[in-house]
Amino acid sequence: MAMSFREAEYAGWTARAESYDTLFTTISNQAIPHILAALGDLSGKAVLDVCCGPGHLAAAAVQRGASAEGIDFAPTMIARAARNYPTIPFHEGDAESLPYGSGSFDHVVCAFGIMHLQQPEAAIAEAHRVLRPSGIYAFTQWALNDDLLRIVSAAIAEHGRSDFDIPQAPPPMRFSDPDECRRVLRIYGFREIRIEQITLQWRTDRAEALLELIYSSAVRAALLLEAQEPEQRACIHKAIVDAVTAQSDGRDLLIRRPAVLASGIKPLGR
Repeated sequence: MAMSFREAEYAGWTARAESYDTLFTTISNQAIPHILAALGDLSGKAVLDVCCGPGHLAAAAVQRGASAEGIDFAPTMIARAARNYPTIPFHEGDAESLPYGSGSFDHVVCAFGIMHLQQPEAAIAEAHRVLRPSGIYAFTQWALNDDLLRIVSAAIAEHGRSDFDIPQAPPPMRFSDPDECRRVLRIYGFREIRIEQITLQWRTDRAEALLELIYSSAVRAALLLEAQEPEQRACIHKAIVDAVTAQSDGRDLLIRRPAVLASGIKPLGR
C-alpha cells in the first residue's frame, strides 16, 4: 500500500534531521530575526514553536526573554533539538492537533512548516485556539520567486517527468500567495494581518552543493528526483548544476530564497 503524504513527510523528516540541521538551517535560520520582530517584546512571554525542527527558533525566543518550547512530529528532530538546547522543552506532537489547552501561549510561530502539513487550515485553527487573546501567530513560507524551486522545477519540466505515483500533496506553494495567507488567517479568526516578503539567500562555491542540499534536506523534491529514470535524473542534475553555475554574483554562486512572513493577532474575546 502506497504511503500517504503525511507518512512520506514523517519518514523523510525523520531520516533527515541531522543533515537538515547541518546544511539547510544556514538558510532557514535567516528568517528567525524577522519572525521574532513580528512578535515584539518577548520578555516573560510564553512562545510555542510549531514544526520546530532542530529548535533554533525556540532558542532565539528564549534569548529574547521568552519562555519557549517546541513541538514537531519527527522524533529525530525532537532529539536533535533537545541535544542542541537541553534546557528547552521539546515534544513530539501534531501541528494539526496540538496537545495544549486553549489560551496556553502568548505567541505561536511556525517557520517553513505550513507547506509540509496535510491540513494546514487545521494547524492555523489550532494555533488560534492555543493563543491567548492579543497573541500573535506568525509563519513563513517560500515565496513564488524562490530561485531553488524555480531551478528544480525547470530542470524537471525540461528533462524529466512529474506524473509519478508518489504521495499526493496539498498545493506546496499555496501560502506563497499573500492574498491566500490573508484570506485563511481571516477565516480562522485572526485580525491585524500583516504580510511581508523577507530576503534569504544561500551562497556556495560549488554548484553541485545544491544537489546535496536537496537530497539531504528536502523531502518532496528529493522524492520526485529519486523517481526519475537514471538517464533522466542525470540530465536533471546537469541542468540544475548549470543553472546554479549561472547564478554567480562575481564572488559566490548565489541562490536567492525570498520568503513570505505572515502574521495575525487573536482579538480580545475570541
